[in-house]
Amino acid sequence: MSKGIFFSFSPTLLSWHKTVDRPLPWKSLNDPYLIWVSEIILQQTRAQQAIPYFLKITERFPDVKSLASAPIDDLLSMWQGLGYYSRARNLHHSAMVIMEQHAGIFPNTYDDILALKGVGKYTAAAIGSFAFGLPYPVVDGNVIRIISRLFDVDEPVDTKEGLAKINHLVEEIFEGKKAAKFNQAIMDFGATVCLPKNPKCNECPFEENCQAFHHGSVLQRPIKIKKLKRKKRNFNFLLFENRGEILIEKRMTKDIWQGLYQLPMIEGEAYTKSKMLSKEIQNKFAISSEIKPIYTHKQLLTHQEIHSIIWQVSDPPKAKNQFEGIWVAKKKLKDYGFPKTLTLFFEDYLYIR
Repeated sequence: MSKGIFFSFSPTLLSWHKTVDRPLPWKSLNDPYLIWVSEIILQQTRAQQAIPYFLKITERFPDVKSLASAPIDDLLSMWQGLGYYSRARNLHHSAMVIMEQHAGIFPNTYDDILALKGVGKYTAAAIGSFAFGLPYPVVDGNVIRIISRLFDVDEPVDTKEGLAKINHLVEEIFEGKKAAKFNQAIMDFGATVCLPKNPKCNECPFEENCQAFHHGSVLQRPIKIKKLKRKKRNFNFLLFENRGEILIEKRMTKDIWQGLYQLPMIEGEAYTKSKMLSKEIQNKFAISSEIKPIYTHKQLLTHQEIHSIIWQVSDPPKAKNQFEGIWVAKKKLKDYGFPKTLTLFFEDYLYIR
């Protein structure tokens, strides 16, 4: 590879980007609050999926003050379906911090942006460059993949040494004076050309200088050594209905889906379609009537595999005096935030959309 790539990369990238039409509602924004909201949503969400959430959330909460003053349940309800709900809780918490510590004005320095809960180096660089022109490069999965291929990096990028090498190479090709344009261009390049499984090498303006392309190792880059291990969990949800109302409870423990609502649940029983629950579950919920499984679902989270089974209880009236929770009319369930499993169940079984 010619050393010239370090000097030619940015001009070539920016020239390529002029030919790209990838309209997204947060592009060309200069309001740091709106940019912040978009970047938090995009942390674990594809751009196309993020669009409707960004639009409805920013319509309901157009500025920091409106978000900070709203109950967290309002945001969690609107976040339903996006997953990784800690993002929503962090967003709400940071909005209150901005009101209290920055007089409601979004901070304009990298360190102050980075100090916001839920904001890491990548997000701080994105917000800082797009909103304030700060000279910080974004380094996310897309950028790591591009650099690993361009320089054929054979070190695992999920190690301290491998990531340090990636960061060094990014610094070498980064154009700080055009930080916002550079960061947007390299993100679009990773999303449209240098794709994970089916890269469009024949459309790549860096094909001549891409070492992985010449070595035939494009699909082997980047290298990772850490294997993802998911913890398996079994959730048994109980459906109680009474005169058009459903019994729900709020998840208060520091765990997945904290702050969301759910049907009464007990964890630990095997994922099964057996006709009766175990004695443990029956005793815990003081259930003596017939119970039957009506819905099952498997949900894969980053580090967990959740197996859920929903049981219908045929004797709901007694439940009113046996459970802590709230009874909600079926048509009002959409006003509460639920995990994906229960949202799908309500849509498929209760026909609530």
